[in-house]
Formats: sequence, C-alpha cells, structure tokens
Amino acid sequence: MITLRRMMAGLLTLVLAGCGADAGEVAELKTRLIQQEQAQLQLEQRLHALEQVPELSFVISRQDVTIEEQMFQPLLRSSARLLAMGQEVPQTFYVDMLLQVEVPSEDFSAINRQVFPVFDGKSQIELMQPLPIHGLSEKDIKITLRPMNWYGSNRIEPEKVTYR
Repeated sequence: MITLRRMMAGLLTLVLAGCGADAGEVAELKTRLIQQEQAQLQLEQRLHALEQVPELSFVISRQDVTIEEQMFQPLLRSSARLLAMGQEVPQTFYVDMLLQVEVPSEDFSAINRQVFPVFDGKSQIELMQPLPIHGLSEKDIKITLRPMNWYGSNRIEPEKVTYR
C-alpha cells in the first residue's frame, strides 16, 4: 500500500512538473504526502494491535447451588468463582454467563444469561432461576453453568472451560 502511494506521488510530481508547477509547490506536496503516509502507518499499527485477541481459557471453581423454598416460587441460586487464564489477560473485560436448569421429572428447562465484569482475571458469578415446583433437591435438577462469550463476541469453546 505504501509503495503504491510512493509511486502515485512520483507520478503526480512528474505531472505537476510537466504542467509548469514550481518546485516549491511540488516539494510542499511531497512533504504532505510523506506526513499522510506516516499517519496512515501509525493507524495501521494501532489497528493491528487492537485486532490481536488474546487466547483465554476459563476456570470455574467454588460452585455452590442453593434452593430457596420461597412462599410462592422456589428459587435456585447458583454461584461460582470465574478465573480467566492466558498470556495476555485484559485487566477488565466482560463475560456472558449461561445458567441452564433442567428438571427432567417435570419436563422443565430454563436458560438464564447474564453479563458479568471480570477484573484482573477474576469474577464472582451469581445467577438465579425460579423452579417449577417446591420440594426439589439438587439430585432432581441438572445444572449447567458456563461462560459463553467474552468481551466483544469472542466465543468460548467448551474445551476452554475447566471446572474445579
């Protein structure tokens, strides 16, 4: 791209000189073209740096499930600690978490998603889901808690998530 610009600048110089432009105008034009070329190079470098997406993996630990038997609607509360790991973990970013709750005996399935901030690679996650009936225990419920996306739509593959 830059060599094309230099060729165009050379061609423009020849055309201007052939059309009777004075040397001062041609020199000023060359200077401006060089400044624009340097500005474009700086922008390309910044864009390249911004496009670099770190390779992250995630660890979910301290997962805790509580069933609260409230008067009219029982509530499942799932909490965990999320840890992001990788070479260049951003200081602050956001992660989209999924809580999927299934009660096979009641033919019940629900999905809840929420976005959480991650600071210094750590976040405390807590999601809630109303349950269909009272009297359920953890063994009656299938619970999936996992990160789906991070930051700007970077999909998190299941193999990049570890449970401890």
